[in-house]
Amino acid sequence: MRQPRGLRYSSAMPQDSIYAAVDLGSNSFHLLVARREHGELRVLDRIREMVRLGGGLSAEGQLDQETQNRAYSCLARFGQRLRGIPAENIRAVGTQTFRRLNDGNAFLMNAETALECGIDVIGGREEARLIYLGVSQDVSGHKERRLVIDIGGGSTELVIGEGPHAIELESLQYGCVSVTKQYFSSGKVSRKRFRKGLRSVRRDMQEIELRYRQSGWEAAIGTSGTLRAIATICQLRGWIKRDVEYAALMQLKDVFIASGSTTELDLSGLSERRKPVLIGGLVVAVACFKSLGIKQLKVSDFALREGVLHDLLGRIEHRDPRDKTVQAFKSRSAVDEHQVARVKQCALDACGQIANGLFLEDAHRKLLGWAADLHETGLSLSHSQFQRHSGYLVENSDMAGFTRQEQMFLAALVYHHRRAIPDDLGRHLPARLHEPLRITLFCLRFACILCRTRDDKAVPTFRLEGMGQNISVTFPPNWIRHHPLTMTDLGYERSQLDSVGLRFCVNGLESAEGEG
Repeated sequence: MRQPRGLRYSSAMPQDSIYAAVDLGSNSFHLLVARREHGELRVLDRIREMVRLGGGLSAEGQLDQETQNRAYSCLARFGQRLRGIPAENIRAVGTQTFRRLNDGNAFLMNAETALECGIDVIGGREEARLIYLGVSQDVSGHKERRLVIDIGGGSTELVIGEGPHAIELESLQYGCVSVTKQYFSSGKVSRKRFRKGLRSVRRDMQEIELRYRQSGWEAAIGTSGTLRAIATICQLRGWIKRDVEYAALMQLKDVFIASGSTTELDLSGLSERRKPVLIGGLVVAVACFKSLGIKQLKVSDFALREGVLHDLLGRIEHRDPRDKTVQAFKSRSAVDEHQVARVKQCALDACGQIANGLFLEDAHRKLLGWAADLHETGLSLSHSQFQRHSGYLVENSDMAGFTRQEQMFLAALVYHHRRAIPDDLGRHLPARLHEPLRITLFCLRFACILCRTRDDKAVPTFRLEGMGQNISVTFPPNWIRHHPLTMTDLGYERSQLDSVGLRFCVNGLESAEGEG
């Protein structure tokens, strides 16, 4: 394995200062390993493999076996490189193809096994935010407003921002692989096919065209392998000096059309593995230039993986963007701040008492806290069945910083924090999240029961014990006898928890009932 220039590996290097980001795109998989020193990240290793995950995806969202095997093999190699790095210092994200998988939990489980760590599936706008964050590291110190474009395998992200902050975020469902599959699947290139693909992409861009033009920018920056390949080809041909221009894109289009093929052309600077899908990326690039009126496009080597790495570091250092997202959500919904704080404190107290016995991680406790923050957001719509409204809002809103799995986890907690618990709780989540969901849901429901009167003085002290599938609670002497409504609620809770395989016991309840 080639060592990065200017850096040397050391067996004495402390592993807790090493961080890694894995970007599982629709065309290529990327691994970035860096070391934290003097407050900055220095790259130690980069690995890229062209897997073409999107190329193996059917219209119905099924991934063919050959593509799956290619992905598993790549992930196993990445997994070997990740060994020894603390789990909390690693983050892997899946993008457009992972989003389009129909019931992809089986593939995701095998992929996580091969990689030996969890994989977060991120939404399109979250992908755009992370891409912008990554590119911002390449131009840190520059304050001008910029447009960032990333043409991936299955989607294209467009972001306008200033400094490290994104202002406009969009994700188009077109990328170099998907456009090539749709309009050039036979390998033939013609002016008619190119025009047809271009019209389709531009039609979808109409929704954002005016808004982006009105917002404006001072510099346009492109990232991803597609735009880097286009820039390299155009430079070697002498069409541009550095930045990509529209006229150069037209010349490259003419070369493709003259050849009549996606693969039977000789272009210096274009690898054999990227050659079959470059035409789709070129269509998207031309559409972006025409729709947004781009004059020149600088190309950056930084992209999603750098954004993931810096976002991970921010979370570790308590600069988590999810906190800001939840706070904004609460403000929009005008929740009762005192009540959600009361429930949150009680739920986290319950979680802290049973976490070790039931193997909950800090990440699950954070999700529990945010669920407590959001569990009454649906009251802004209606009191009747408000938990359903809360769950719907959480699941379907754009929540910066959260992955799709995290949002679905939060939505399940919020949706089922009261009333009946379904037998198939968490069916849409990866298997690794099923047990944490059950336990954190217990904590949230337990807290909501104890905080029902919305009075700090009415919340009792309690002692919880949890081991295996068993949870028991002990209240102060005589407290049970004087709180029959709470005991009724906890009795109902026992039957509900039985449906998801948890046995809940209130110590002293039977004797109190006997005395009554």
